[in-house]
Amino acid sequence: MTMIDSGVWYAIAADHDLPHGHIYRTMLGGHDLAVWRGRDGTVQVWDNRCPHRGVRLSLGEVVGDELRCQYHAWRFARNGVCSFIPAQPDRKVPGTIRVGTWPVAEAGGLLWTGRDPVGNPPVLPPGAVVRALAIKRPAAVVAAAAATLPDLALTVQPLDDGTAIARGVATDGDPVRADLALVALRRRLEHAA
Repeated sequence: MTMIDSGVWYAIAADHDLPHGHIYRTMLGGHDLAVWRGRDGTVQVWDNRCPHRGVRLSLGEVVGDELRCQYHAWRFARNGVCSFIPAQPDRKVPGTIRVGTWPVAEAGGLLWTGRDPVGNPPVLPPGAVVRALAIKRPAAVVAAAAATLPDLALTVQPLDDGTAIARGVATDGDPVRADLALVALRRRLEHAA
């Protein structure tokens, strides 16, 4: 599993990736995550594993402000605690049954999380949010190369040891030009490997 720095915010999705009722699956440093938005608009980032049988929660369903696992329909409240077990509808659910939760923030059209992040997420300059692009190179290599691209303010999401996602904003407001620049960057980095 790739180590992610404690205290750091990582952009893991764009706001438009997460309409109400949708569960977005992503990775961060080898951690499989389920990202979802409840009826009230609040975004949640959780470990993508039901504590009951280990099924991916990203296969489940958003029900109001809760997430329901697809397998046995266990429901989990926003704090990650199991709120309902259908096979035992009259019994109180133990508070120890819970999903691992991650802190989350929305800023600059992006959704951010991390392990014990400090302060607020980085402030990116105004611009158009660009398409996220996976690049089969380590995060440090992608970050160094991305810093050289003009008119782009990018962050890097490490997926695992050898793959990262570049995402951010086109500061000139031209997402098409930015997309072409990101595709060229991916080709250059992956062919150099």
